[in-house]
Amino acid sequence: MVVQTRAVVVDERERCETPLFIVGPHRSGTSLVRRLFNSHPEIACPPESFFIAHYAAMLEDRHVEAGYDGLGYSAEQMRADLARKAAELHEAYRVAHGKRIWADKTPGYSLHLTGIDRLFGGKPRYVLVLRHPGDVVHSIYRRGWHLNDIADPFESAVQHVRDCLASILEFEARNPDRCVRILYDALCEQPEAALAQALEPMGLGFHPAMLRFAEQDHNFGMEDPVIRGTRTIAARSGAWRGLTPAQQARIAAVFGPQVEDARYWRESKT
Repeated sequence: MVVQTRAVVVDERERCETPLFIVGPHRSGTSLVRRLFNSHPEIACPPESFFIAHYAAMLEDRHVEAGYDGLGYSAEQMRADLARKAAELHEAYRVAHGKRIWADKTPGYSLHLTGIDRLFGGKPRYVLVLRHPGDVVHSIYRRGWHLNDIADPFESAVQHVRDCLASILEFEARNPDRCVRILYDALCEQPEAALAQALEPMGLGFHPAMLRFAEQDHNFGMEDPVIRGTRTIAARSGAWRGLTPAQQARIAAVFGPQVEDARYWRESKT
């Protein structure tokens, strides 16, 4: 389904200078958060983009830098040009929907936050979606997803979630003023309060349309098809307890003894 139905010419004077990035390990609830934010009258958030990390990688490529230099561009001019190109489609989507802010929800960007932040000149804000790591591992593992080069599917899921969380938390520690957390369990229990708390540091207020997300049109992209039929916010927690005792022990060894607490992120800042 394509919501944007008309071509848009983006005017440089109306660009969004402080976009949002919604990040979290796969299966953390980012697709739900994306729909909630996309339903806000000031935020336009399409499905996963995937390509922005490649623009960030270009910024670190000495051959790309040499190419820009040969055309008379300084390093800062190169960064600004790559950032404009990386944001162009999001800007068009935002303008087509008559909104002020564009947002991106791509779980894979959890591993590329520093590069993306440099690409956009340290101006974006970040929404960190955090769910109990045991349930995240379980969900990835049960779907048979391989998100790295580790052959064993369970260990692959564990290491992917560990790497994503390490990257997210390190970035948050270095940029606390531009990062906000949305805790999955809190969102499911008190969605309005959780959303209001996340939006407030961005200078935005909660809007009732966010909880009517199922009434809105959302492009689908490559998101889990199950989320397309989701019409309510309902907690799906504790499934990791269905794993074998050895697998549960491995999760506790990697993510700490606080996995025994269902409110893992509510109680822990590590």
